Amino acid sequence: MKHPASLRHGLLVLSLGLAALPVWADDDCDAPLNRWQTREAVRQMAATQGWQIQRLKIDDGCYEIRGTDAQGRTFKAKIDPETLKVLKMKRDDHQRARARHRDDEGAARQTRPPQPDGAAAPSPLLTPGTAPRGQID
Repeated sequence: MKHPASLRHGLLVLSLGLAALPVWADDDCDAPLNRWQTREAVRQMAATQGWQIQRLKIDDGCYEIRGTDAQGRTFKAKIDPETLKVLKMKRDDHQRARARHRDDEGAARQTRPPQPDGAAAPSPLLTPGTAPRGQID
């Protein structure tokens, strides 16, 4: 009969552990509202950093800014509402990835031999006037 008792003990420990999870899921900032700096102060701080704000909102008790930095990169920053200190910063390099993708396409286009107008690039599978060649496994 030891097995059912250990199972109950394990379930009790698991349920107590799960009950404690909301305590750890705390807000990132815990400053009382009367000590928060204004949204205008956040905008001024962003301007001194060279940031262009697209969105300013409150999330997890912190200010959250989405915008572009002085180099034109998009970012997301969590700001402490009392001190206006940057707590977290994520940079989004999608623009650089898109530029790299465009460069790759341009290089691929340059390596192909020029085709006369209306002519398709040669293909080992498809040749005009013949049945397609290929094997499906």
